[in-house]
Amino acid sequence: MTAAVNVTYGGGRTARFEDQIITGPMSEGGDSGSLLVDADELKAVGLLFAGSAGPTGVTIHNPIDEVLGLLGVTL
Repeated sequence: MTAAVNVTYGGGRTARFEDQIITGPMSEGGDSGSLLVDADELKAVGLLFAGSAGPTGVTIHNPIDEVLGLLGVTL
């Protein structure tokens, strides 16, 4: 599933991240930057961005193609 995510920063600023990959709760503090891999294809699909704890929590990933394109790198 993909979704738009608003993140509030200090000073009342908000950044909007569109087309983010949303999964169930699969991360803990310090996991940001971890790679999300499609186990069937053994292919990178996302970069862990944020998460929330608990049974109703979610983990948010930046789509890897967007990340690589913005950085100008390939795998």
